Amino acid sequence: MITINALIRKLPLFIFCVCSITAFGQQYPWWTQYRANQTLYNPAFCGTKRLLDVRANYRNQWTGFEGSPKTYALTLNSRLWKGRVGVGGFVFKDDIGPFRNLATSITAAYHLKFPDSELSFGVQGNYIQQKFVGTDITLRNQQDKAIDQYNFDKSRCFDGSFGLVYFNDRFHLGVGANNISGSKIEHYKNDSLKKGTYTNVPHYNISAGYNYAENLDFTFENSVLAVFVPGVPISFDYTVRLHMKKQLIAGLGFRLNDAIALHLGYTIKDEIQISYSYDIVTSPLRKYQKGSHEITLIFSSNMGTDKKRRGTDKRFLKQRYQYLIQ
Repeated sequence: MITINALIRKLPLFIFCVCSITAFGQQYPWWTQYRANQTLYNPAFCGTKRLLDVRANYRNQWTGFEGSPKTYALTLNSRLWKGRVGVGGFVFKDDIGPFRNLATSITAAYHLKFPDSELSFGVQGNYIQQKFVGTDITLRNQQDKAIDQYNFDKSRCFDGSFGLVYFNDRFHLGVGANNISGSKIEHYKNDSLKKGTYTNVPHYNISAGYNYAENLDFTFENSVLAVFVPGVPISFDYTVRLHMKKQLIAGLGFRLNDAIALHLGYTIKDEIQISYSYDIVTSPLRKYQKGSHEITLIFSSNMGTDKKRRGTDKRFLKQRYQYLIQ
């Protein structure tokens, strides 16, 4: 097992493909701006935003480190049936060294309404495709017959996720689980020299958030996320962002034993938001890379339905925050 904490959490350890070694590591991609796209962790968040909600994320991790992870994600979900149901899905691509991981999902959630809050139950079906590109590996022994660096292999599997979240426009508390079936991806099935199995282990997460403001022109968005993966140290992240006049965003994040993150963003007409974050790595890996960059783009809209509503028809009786942090 790799001992550098940050490396453990991201690398799925390609060694198993060529030597059939069993190892453990976080397999789901990590996002610094997790609060901006939580359906990737917890399907219960599906449909908790607006009538149409589209979010795109890009993360370039550990720049300057050869083979470092690059992750792309696109989510789409909608709030239907008078807010009782959320439907949507996502696709994300995660490139790590010789691996090319592509996951797509269909997501559904049901929302129980209370006077000033909601409880959402979500499920997700995932199709996972993994490619192994041997040419991305530099070998010390080019003559080793057990390793053919020019071999290309592709395999796939199905898995699922579920979650719960209790929320309104001011707070949320959620629990989620990914890779719940523990599905397996087999590489080089017909070659006994290189045959290896990649097992998707369950990932469990707890998230919470609270928005605070004495003056609505200056709203503090607080959020925490803890991720539990068997055989790996707990990942814990706390982020605070200040929304100024419902437009400018500035913030700071702390990831336990890993990084400090700087956040900056801007909201346009209550429907479009773009944000950027930069990770200053504090783990032992800091000597070998130049930080991590992440960009998020959001389009979230009720498609004109807000103009038709009266004051008594608001979603939450004590609604205070009507922009994209809800």
